[in-house]
Amino acid sequence: MVGRRVTQLHLNDTPLDVVLRGRPEDADRIDKIRDLEISGPMGSARLADIAKVALEQGPVSISRFDGRRSANIKGTITDEDTQSMARLVQQRIDSMDLPDGVEVSAGGIFADVEEGFRDIGLAMAVGVVLVYLVMAASLGALRNPFVIVMSLPLAVIGALAALAITGRTLGLPAMMGFTNAIVLIAFVEQLRERGLGLHDALIQAGTVRLRPILMTGFTTSFALFPLAAFATKSGGIIGAELATVVIGGLVSSMVLTLVVVPVVYTLMHQSIPDMASRIFRRGLHSAETDPVPAGD
Repeated sequence: MVGRRVTQLHLNDTPLDVVLRGRPEDADRIDKIRDLEISGPMGSARLADIAKVALEQGPVSISRFDGRRSANIKGTITDEDTQSMARLVQQRIDSMDLPDGVEVSAGGIFADVEEGFRDIGLAMAVGVVLVYLVMAASLGALRNPFVIVMSLPLAVIGALAALAITGRTLGLPAMMGFTNAIVLIAFVEQLRERGLGLHDALIQAGTVRLRPILMTGFTTSFALFPLAAFATKSGGIIGAELATVVIGGLVSSMVLTLVVVPVVYTLMHQSIPDMASRIFRRGLHSAETDPVPAGD
């Protein structure tokens, strides 16, 4: 009934399609469609004998995704927490009893947000690796950059706590607020180069660097507090979420850095090397004291 292009003619250098289709008056009623003769290699038959002919609702247009028929269901998100809405939609999808061959997946802004988080996570991982390599090259050691990188989770603790207290969400702008510090380890190395022991260098470095670390953290926090407390949705990417994460990260990192970083530094520079040395000496002593069998 729709017709089909069977060939093409050129009239005065103008291409014209030749379309073969049935006469409209032969298919203007459903009973006429049932009586249509369908010809094939084995002969002919009425359409009603080989197919079900009925009036049914069908799509106005057919869309496809990756070569498969698809249908889109659109909606408007009215909640500020897009991630929570995405989880609710996914839970509803997972609870559906779908027939064989039918799949339902979330897309649109949900897919964009998920892709954005993946990109941010990959960028952060690459950034941490690059920062580690730069610090290893500048400090001339592999253990100290590892200790500094271990301070990253300290800022994350405060950032997530601040978001939980304020009821804000961890969006893409908020993930830009994680920070780290290097001044403590650098000063410890300077003191050790002057001849101080590991424990004394850590104590003195923590005492001397306490005031600069607190001043920097509190100054930045006080400057960002109005933005975190009174920013509106139109504040752009430098908004309340970012300020909240920075404040929480600074507060937790400047407090925990003075406790956790010295402990990790001691483990990397004293406890682990001493334990490895004791294990090596014990294994070497055991090998020396083993009796040698006669005749060997």
